[in-house]
Amino acid sequence: MVSHLDNQIWFGYFKDLSFPIDINVLKEKDGLSKMCVSFFKERLPSSFDFKRIKKINLKISKSKTSLKIAVYINVDEKEFAVKGGSICC
Repeated sequence: MVSHLDNQIWFGYFKDLSFPIDINVLKEKDGLSKMCVSFFKERLPSSFDFKRIKKINLKISKSKTSLKIAVYINVDEKEFAVKGGSICC
């Protein structure tokens, strides 16, 4: 998800967003949140109950030349994190 978001923020659908971003995508109803939820649902096994996920927190900061993305996922009282970033142009 982080690399997909990275590309979409630099060059795609989300290049005009305002930063920083710190949202729980399960509660928001904007295009970014909907894309993130769809991204997870499409990749999880059909046997996984999506309701087990209590929070998907997305944190993004961007400057002219760098981007930092962190995704924190809470499932069954456990938190998992994925972080990444890039430098552009």
